[in-house]
Amino acid sequence: MTFPRDPDGGELYQPTAKPTPHPIRVVTSVASRTVLGSMVGLLVWAHLPVVALGWKAGVVQSGSMRPALTPGDVVLYQPPPRDRTPAVGQIVLAQDPTRPGHLLTHRVHQVLPNKDLITKGDANSSPDSTPLRPAGLQGVARLHVPWIGLPVQLWRARELVPGAIVLLGLTLLLALAALPLHGRSQRA
Repeated sequence: MTFPRDPDGGELYQPTAKPTPHPIRVVTSVASRTVLGSMVGLLVWAHLPVVALGWKAGVVQSGSMRPALTPGDVVLYQPPPRDRTPAVGQIVLAQDPTRPGHLLTHRVHQVLPNKDLITKGDANSSPDSTPLRPAGLQGVARLHVPWIGLPVQLWRARELVPGAIVLLGLTLLLALAALPLHGRSQRA
């Protein structure tokens, strides 16, 4: 068997073996791509019901629902059924009766005879003082996606240092995922 000749030098072309990827580069690349892929999957998972089913998505802003929900979690809410009142124990999204223009995510603590709801944050020691009117309900929680809304929560809270750390971490993950597996080859 003969090898083809190199067009420049007239020498025989001899194929070179591919260098073996460095194990540290492989591990960092696989780990960063796994984390980024998981984050993209969670984002798709969090938005699919919104687009396909007309649900609402909200980023948890406070710790009043700890430990069930933490700031930065995304909660997907199904529109409330018009013929049924949410049951005690369900998490609801409603217009906050004490702060017009704001939304409230709390658990139903009690249903009053007139169908008004008394809600309570899991981390709060007492129920909310103002009942929720059924007309103020925006949705009933159906899906919880942890942490994926953290950049949004930090941005809204104007927490610059933690927000910058999250952005720096995302940038680092992207850089590690983009690294080639092989180092530069040495040519003589």
